[in-house]
Amino acid sequence: MRYMLFVATDPAGEATDENPGAWVERWSESGVRIEGMPLKPVTEARTVRVRGDRVLVTDGPFAETTEWIAGYDLVEAADLDEAIEVAASHPMATGGRIEIRPVEALDLGRGTDNVPHEGDAPAARFLGILRTDPSAPSYTPDPASVAEWVREGLASGRYLGGEHLSPVQDATLVRRRGGELLITDGAYTDVPEWVTGVVFIDGEWEEAIDYLSRCPMARSGIAELREFWTDFS
Repeated sequence: MRYMLFVATDPAGEATDENPGAWVERWSESGVRIEGMPLKPVTEARTVRVRGDRVLVTDGPFAETTEWIAGYDLVEAADLDEAIEVAASHPMATGGRIEIRPVEALDLGRGTDNVPHEGDAPAARFLGILRTDPSAPSYTPDPASVAEWVREGLASGRYLGGEHLSPVQDATLVRRRGGELLITDGAYTDVPEWVTGVVFIDGEWEEAIDYLSRCPMARSGIAELREFWTDFS
C-alpha cells in the first residue's frame, strides 16, 4: 500500500539534532521509501482558482496557517502500522508534524501514466497541491476532462505525474513530544480545505500557472503551486 507523508511545520515542535539524511538512507535502502523532496517556503507559493470564466491567481498559500507543508515522502508500506513506524522515526515528527494519507489508484485511461523518475530527483520544478474549497460553487470534474488535461500536459511536458489521495477522514497525524509518540486521526492542520491530491508540474512560473489553471479540479477547489527545493548549497 502506498502512503503519502506530508512533512509539515509546527510552532509547537521541539528542537532535534536527528539527521534527516540518515532517515532517508534507512528507509530508501529498505525499499520502503520511494521518493521525496522538500519544498521552498510557503511564502513563495502561488494559489490558483477558477471561478466561472475568471482565473484567480494570488501570491502566497491558500490560507494563513501556522502549519504548512514543507515537503513530502512517498512510501510503500505493508500497512498503516508500518507507515506510522516510518513517520514516527522522521526527525520532523519531533520538529514538526507528519500527516499520513493512503494513495488511491486512479485510472484515467490509456496514455495518462506518470512519467517515471528515480528517487529524489523529480523531473518537475513544481508540486501542485490540490485542495477542496467549501465556498466554491458545486462542480464535479468529468474523468474524461481530467484525462484530457493530463494528456495535454504530458504532450507539452508540463505534467509529469500525480497522486490521488483518500479522503481526509483516512488521515493519520504523527508527532513526538517530550519523547512520547502521539498518533491521532486527522490532517496536519485543521482547515476545511483538505488536500485531495498532488501533481508534478514542470516549466517556468507562468507556464505552470497557466497549465494548473486549466485543471478541472481548480474549478471547484484550490490549487496551490509550490516549488521544489533542490539547491542545498
